Amino acid sequence: MDFMKQYHSNDWIYPDAIHRKLGMEIKDIYGILEMCVDENIVEQYLNVYCPICQRFTGNIYKTALEIPEFVNCVHCDTEIDNPLQHAIIIYKVL
Repeated sequence: MDFMKQYHSNDWIYPDAIHRKLGMEIKDIYGILEMCVDENIVEQYLNVYCPICQRFTGNIYKTALEIPEFVNCVHCDTEIDNPLQHAIIIYKVL
């Protein structure tokens, strides 16, 4: 919980960052964050990453239905087919 105090309103929380910092199981981290969703502490979003350069494209969506058929990577200019396959769940602090 001390680690979570570093986050403020409108900050993005990346579960993998918590995993790297604390060494917790990723499944447990998502479980805790989903409890935070239930308590209206954070909201869930989808962030698309590029399968070629492995960087986030900057395309963040509230729902899977908002994700278009194609997304372009701003880093390597790759056109990503089916970006939903390359989306991870992140969280935004309310």
